[in-house]
Amino acid sequence: MDTSKLPELLLYWMVLMAILAAVRRRWRMPGVGLTFAYLLNLSLIHLVGAAIYILPAYQSHDPRLTELGFQQSVYGVAAFLVGGIVITPLVIKKGLLPRATGTHRPDSRLPKAYIAVGAVSFFLMSTFVSRVPTASAIVASGTQLVLAGFALCCWQAWRDRDVRRLVFWLVMALSMPLMTLLTHGFLSYGATALLTLLIFASTLVQSPWRVSLAGALVVYLGLSVYVSYMRDRDEIRASVWGRESVSDRVDHLLDTATSIELFDPAEPLHLQRIDSRLNQNMLVGATVNQLSQTDGYARGETFWDALLALVPRALWPEKPIRAGSGDLVTRFTGIDFAEGTSVGIGQVMEFYANFGTAGVVIGFLVMGVLVTALDWQAAERLARSDMHGFVLWFLPGVALLQVGGQLVELTASAAASLIVALLVNKYLHRLQTKDSAWVGPPVAPAPPSFTPATRHVRP
Repeated sequence: MDTSKLPELLLYWMVLMAILAAVRRRWRMPGVGLTFAYLLNLSLIHLVGAAIYILPAYQSHDPRLTELGFQQSVYGVAAFLVGGIVITPLVIKKGLLPRATGTHRPDSRLPKAYIAVGAVSFFLMSTFVSRVPTASAIVASGTQLVLAGFALCCWQAWRDRDVRRLVFWLVMALSMPLMTLLTHGFLSYGATALLTLLIFASTLVQSPWRVSLAGALVVYLGLSVYVSYMRDRDEIRASVWGRESVSDRVDHLLDTATSIELFDPAEPLHLQRIDSRLNQNMLVGATVNQLSQTDGYARGETFWDALLALVPRALWPEKPIRAGSGDLVTRFTGIDFAEGTSVGIGQVMEFYANFGTAGVVIGFLVMGVLVTALDWQAAERLARSDMHGFVLWFLPGVALLQVGGQLVELTASAAASLIVALLVNKYLHRLQTKDSAWVGPPVAPAPPSFTPATRHVRP
């Protein structure tokens, strides 16, 4: 196989991302960052893992499987763009989705209320509730209300032109990855939420250059945190899973923070840490090889499982579908993993495992429509100061950002997120109507970055 295609594929990926940014800006497509958050999450487990193979310090490693898998990922990104910037505007224009109407009065207490409910949900996950069917899924989705609340706090600060308050809430959002590390020993969940919030905040800024420079800095710092975390991950998890005291866990994190290694692309050890967990392409490439020999495609089996996952276990206790990739990765790649090793199947692999390249193209076309539509709807509500409406569309959109997991997890989380948004909105609305202090001042004009949400966008 000619391995010289890898730099070309990397260039295609970057060009596709640039086209998406240019078209959305040119056509003034509304959004709160979900579309870019999806693609950046995808980039973390595909683009980064492929890029290290063109660095001089990593030339001794065989890139063939990585290139084979990355090629499928590029097909997926291209299809996602078509779904997002071609099909979604047509769907909106034909009136197939509800449009935001009316103007709402912003409630200064509501964002903090969402954070409070999300925090309660987070702590409930450490109790018996996490073992109760259906309730555990709803409570887990409820934790994302922390992210929604932080987003609304940032939005309010931006509307008030209060930069200090905006910075304050962004700094407070660092608690998300810290809490997931201290309580569960995992960095990815909180880091993904923080990244989503930062992308949301970037939609408030009108300067592409400032966003680009800040984004480059965030990526570099993120890689530095990641390679340092991977260096100390076993000790951190041993502390958390060993139920050591909170102070001992904090000490472990402080040791990591005070000895952080700045990412060095010329350091083979740093590149190896990235390759070990942020290179989903290798598994996709192994899937392409394996299925070309065995023809053992799932042919829609996991898609059907994803639909069955929508049925609550409380209504179907014997439901055979469970979240988690299980033995699917071994089945499709032919690779045996050590017992207890967690390996996510990822959307590129799952789409390919069902119908090959056609599955990747169609799957990401659908994802492009779904994510962009939710992004659009959330932005329209926020442009009219409809916080309840924003959360109703934003929360299921966040659930779709699980690009490294199984479709079963994605559909179950999206359904649970919708239920959570409906229930919490209804409860908080009752509080607002009972307490006159909850009524905010008349709505102020939306900042320029959100005014396009009410305009018609050409397909």
